[in-house]
This record gives sequence, C-alpha cells and structure tokens, in this order.
Amino acid sequence: MIGRAADDAPCREAWVALGLFLFALAFHAPIVGFDFVNFDEPRILLAHPGRYDEQSLVSSLRAIFVEDFPREEPLLVRDLSWAIEARLFGFANPVAHHAGNLVLSALVVALLFAFLRRTGLGLQAAAIVTLAFAIAPIHVEPIAWVMGRKDLLVALFSLLALLAQHTALGATSARRRRLAYAATRLFTLLALGSKISAIALVCVLALHRAFWPWLAPRSSEAPAALSESATRATPAASAEAGQTRATPTATAICSGPPFRPTRALIARSLLPILPHAALTLAAFLAYQRSLASFRILDAGSPGPLDPEHLKNVASFAPLIAFRSIGRLVSPGELSAYYRWPRVDVPLAPMEMAASALIAALAAGLLLAALRWRPIVAFHGLFAAALMLPYSGVFYVGFWQADRYLYLASAGLLACAGLLIAEFGQRVPLARRPLAIGLTALLASHAALAHQQRSVWRDNETLWTHEAGLEEPSLFAFEALAREQIRRAETSPDPRERARLALRAEQIVEQGFARDAALALRPSRYRLPEIRQRAGLHVLRGRLARLRGAPPEEQATHFRTAFAIAPEASAALYAFESLILATERAPTREREGLAAEAFDYYLQWVAYSAHDPKARTLAASVLESRFENRYPWLEARVADARRTWFP
Repeated sequence: MIGRAADDAPCREAWVALGLFLFALAFHAPIVGFDFVNFDEPRILLAHPGRYDEQSLVSSLRAIFVEDFPREEPLLVRDLSWAIEARLFGFANPVAHHAGNLVLSALVVALLFAFLRRTGLGLQAAAIVTLAFAIAPIHVEPIAWVMGRKDLLVALFSLLALLAQHTALGATSARRRRLAYAATRLFTLLALGSKISAIALVCVLALHRAFWPWLAPRSSEAPAALSESATRATPAASAEAGQTRATPTATAICSGPPFRPTRALIARSLLPILPHAALTLAAFLAYQRSLASFRILDAGSPGPLDPEHLKNVASFAPLIAFRSIGRLVSPGELSAYYRWPRVDVPLAPMEMAASALIAALAAGLLLAALRWRPIVAFHGLFAAALMLPYSGVFYVGFWQADRYLYLASAGLLACAGLLIAEFGQRVPLARRPLAIGLTALLASHAALAHQQRSVWRDNETLWTHEAGLEEPSLFAFEALAREQIRRAETSPDPRERARLALRAEQIVEQGFARDAALALRPSRYRLPEIRQRAGLHVLRGRLARLRGAPPEEQATHFRTAFAIAPEASAALYAFESLILATERAPTREREGLAAEAFDYYLQWVAYSAHDPKARTLAASVLESRFENRYPWLEARVADARRTWFP
C-alpha cells in the first residue's frame, strides 16, 4: 500500500478518476427506476409544476429567481437543476430526477479522488478511500432520494471550490492565481445556492489554506523543518508541478513538522476568504428569514445562546458524532429518520460521562495529530467543520441523519486511509492481511448498500421498512398510512377503497400505540413528534371522510389535530368539514358552525400566506363559500378581504 507519491503520471490519475466515475454510475444505476417517495418530495417538488415548468424554462427561471419568494427552501441552484430536468424530460418524471442524482454522485466521487490526491494521499490510498466513499451504505440516502439533490450539489461545488483554491495556491502566474481565486468564490456561491449547510465551506477553505504548506509544501512557503525535508526536484518536474512535495519515508507517510498556527499563517488563511465569508453570512441571513416566514423557527424554542440549548448541544454532539462514525464503519439498522437523542429526555449520568470522554478523546487525538500527523489532523478537521451546521446550534428539527455525513465522511475515511497506509509501510508483514481485510470490508459494505438502496424503491417500500424498525418514528406510521389513504381516496373500486382504508386504520392505530410508548415529556423545543401526533389525528379525520362519517365527526379529529399542532393542513380540513356540517345542520345551529368554519378558514389563510397559489385559492374560497351566504359573517368577511386580499 502506498501513502504519498509525487511521481504518478497525471494521465494515470485521470484514468483512475474515470474508472471511479464509471464504477459509481454502474453501482447506483438501479436508482434510475425508482419512484418518488413521500418524504418532502410531494411538498417541495411535486406541488410546484409552475416552478419547474416542463413547457418553458424561462417561466421556471422567473418563478425560481423572482416570483416564488419567500419559500421554504430557497435553494436556487438545486431548483434550477430540477427545472432543467423538467423541461427536458417532463415535470413529474422520477427517472430524470434519479438519473440526475446518479450523475452528480459519480461526479462527486471523481472530484473527491482528485481532492484526496492533492491533500496528502497517494494514488492507491486515494483510490481505495474514494471507492469506500462510493459504496458506503450511509450514502445511499442522498443518492436514492430525489431530495438528496442538495447534498450532492453542495458536495460537488465544495470540492470544486477546494480544487480551485488548490490551483490558486500552487499557481506560478498571477493571472492563473486570480482566475482560480475567482473560481473559488463562484463555486462557494453555487454551493450556498445548493444547500445552506455550505456555510461550513468557508471554514474548510480556511483550513485548507492554513494546512497548505503541510499538504503541498513549496520551498517559498513551507516551514523551515518541512523545507529541509523537501525533495530535490528537477527543474522540469518543478515547472510541471509548480511545487515541491515532501519525500515519503519508509516510516512516516503522513508525518511532518508540527502544525504551528503562527500569526502570519492565520492572516494568510483568513484574509483571502473574507469575500467568501460575506457571501456566506448573506446567504445564512436570507435563509433564516425564509425559515421564519414558514414558522419553521419557533420563537418559543430555546435560542442558539440559551443555556439549556447550549448544554444540549455540548452533551449530544459528541455522542452523535460517535454514533455517526459507527454507522460509517459498521452500518447497522439504517434509517431515514433517526429520533435519538430526544431533547425531552435528559441524558443518563452514564451517557453524560460517555459524552465527556468522547469529547476529551477527540481533543487528545487532534492535538496528537497536529503534533505528529498534520495531514491526518487536516482531514479530521475537514470532517468536523462540515458537520458544524448539523450540530443543532441554530436549529433543532432532528439531530442526526445519514445524509449529514455525506461529504464529511470523506475526511474520516481519509484519516483511516492515511493511517492504514502508514501502518502497512511500517509493518510489511501486515500488508497482505490488511489487503484481505479491506477487500472483505468493502465487499460487505457494497452488499449492505445494495440492500439499503432497495428500501428507497418507492413510497410504500420505504415506510414499511421504517415502520418495521426496532425503534420506529411516528413519522413512519404517519407516512405509511397517508400513502394508503391517498390510494384509497383515488381508487374507483369500492372494495379496494375499503381494503386500503382498513389497512390505513390499522397503521394509524399502530402509530398511536408508538406515540404512547414514547411517553413524550413537556419540552421547550417544538418536538417533531408533536406534529406527527397531530398528523395521525388528521389521518383519522380523512378515514372518517372515506367511511362517509358525518361532517361533525370528521371535524372532531381535525379540531384535535389543530389544537395539538396548529398548521395549515389541519385548519383547511377542519374548515372544509365544518362548512359541510353547516350546510347540513338545522337553521338554529348554522350560525355557530359557520362562525367556527370561518375561524379555521382564517387560520388556514394565515398559515399559508407565504404561498401565492394558496392565497389565490383562499381568495376564491372566500368569495364562493362565505360572501353573500351568511349575513352574520358579513363584517368579518369584509375585514378578511381588506386584510388578506386588498
């Protein structure tokens, strides 16, 4: 096994990169035949045919960049990619969106290999690490899930930004340096337009600049100790590479002089990325405004500087990191929706002790790596920096997901690759067992990835798997039952409708049983399980509608749902059932029912005010359902028109 090598021919690297690209395409090719799943795809993609107009790309561009603001995820680059696919292959075509994810994931693999080659790994080590990245079971989610497009795009543009910065740092001409620096800013902007987690990229760029003398030392910039051990390159080789690399020794592939963050080094690392930091801050503030307008950021939850919240972050982060690394190395029961840790249940004393121990161990390993293995330290910090947006500091929806570790896992794998390569070179007798062990590990991971990929084939397959886990989420039962009800509501066969409704009712009851088992405690956070419990009550109301139950019975379930978690969908269902009840009620009861229906109508308008299409529909409903129909509501109707539809 080889750690660092400076004399690998560029054409050989290109062939290896091409081979990895083609392998990644072939390995995940089955996803092209997958369907959509009800995990944000209907709400964020399929509900907006105007934004992704299959008839006119110009119309899509106008909606994406001008008209559709605010929106829940204003990710311009991701939305543009979907709009292009819709124009070329049709809007609701899952094949196009999955094929797009497939190609992007293969590009990420090829770019990752190029990045690893430029940050301390030899050809063989970089190829093995990239192969492990390509087949990692935890990477199935962002590739097989259409909504994973944002994770793939942010990884793509982050790697391009880092490679452009590498070119700028090693450039021998001012013009080449300026062009590469401009490309770094462009790719940073594109990453920010792909997913807001790209706010971490500015930290990664700063780390890359700070560790540059250790990653790709040049005689003019390397520390003295590093320069003394530099290779005496020929003039031709120096002109070709634009740099002088440290010669690998038999015992220290990834070693080097200690990393010392001098004042000059810090200045050279931070000052050039100030424009990138300004772009990042602007994108972050704009994204926060969108989240606030959609009421995703709950004013009642603890803020980023709240002592309780900071304590939770400090306690949970080491445990989550440890579990994430565990799933990378030894994938167990993977899930699309992890619900641990729970902020409503304090950690046990043993868990707190384990968290502190993990944090201390990580700090110790980092200090040791900075002293004796700076390249390993860089890749470890690379992974840690990319995980910062998922630390829970700014927003707590849920704390962990496999997709969060997508690009960050490359840093962890690189650390392992460097250390294993050095061990193999230090202990020649271990090379064969290492090769056999790595081959077996890669084969087992490939098999697990194949198994996990089949879970994402369609909506029912995914949520049947999730509901059958040892610790299923409420969301799994809600999503699975919702799929049965959707099919029942659209089925023309009465017997099929009855069968699907019965199946949905059983799943809903399983969901309520799971909710009781969770025994949620009061919390200052807006727990996702509260919304999911409300969703189960909404599904009960829809089942009552399928059975032909009286509108008052339907409304009871929707009222309960709205009381648990006030949201637009529960308000809309409650309004519709109460209006129907009003039309069927005796005259003496109609006034009260109509007034209550109007209350829920106003709640629906308030919760969907950010959606232009919903506002248009609400204006039409006001005219058709309320105006000139209920004299006792005339003043309130007129006031609502002035307030919401001036």
